[in-house]
Amino acid sequence: MSNYVISISREFGSGGRLIGKQLAARLSIPCYDRTIIQKTAEKSGLSPDFIARAEERARSRFHLSAIHGGLNQSALSYHGTPVSHQAFFAQAEVIRELADEGPCVIVGRCSDYVLGERPECLKVFIYADLASRVERCVEEYHIPAQGMERRIVQMDRGRSNYYGYYTGHRWGDMRRYDLTLNSSTVGVQGAVALIAALTQARDAHLGQS
Repeated sequence: MSNYVISISREFGSGGRLIGKQLAARLSIPCYDRTIIQKTAEKSGLSPDFIARAEERARSRFHLSAIHGGLNQSALSYHGTPVSHQAFFAQAEVIRELADEGPCVIVGRCSDYVLGERPECLKVFIYADLASRVERCVEEYHIPAQGMERRIVQMDRGRSNYYGYYTGHRWGDMRRYDLTLNSSTVGVQGAVALIAALTQARDAHLGQS
């Protein structure tokens, strides 16, 4: 296969992170998730916790238009802008660098937007019904069931606002993804198989064009 990148966006509790890890293992390529936070911290000088909690702090739907030339400028050029903006631009730079290194899976972090203009980027959105998301959070993440539905709604709102603020697009809009999957219907293994098959089919299609 070519130098492809699979970006996985996901609703909270949908199993998107697990799907990304198992997909990467199946394809024998790296999966980047929390690694991006650490690399962004090193590049920006900000704390990993500050970067990790960016989505939870996202309360506004206001769109951040391109600042000082947009995403393609080095993160080192953004000192003097708000630290949250510095973190996002540094994170975007890290994502591009990881994608340049070779085939990989990148989970979340607006990677579908950051890499969206690259023809080798396959964009996937994972969602699930609320009941199965609550069950997953309780059983796999060991989060107390009490108030879990409200917590899931809050996390999704944060992700949606964060995405909208930095990209100007609607999070979860199916037209922005190559594939949207309901993990409640196909399960983790089914999702992995479908994405792997699409990756292979898309790579073959690009090779013919």
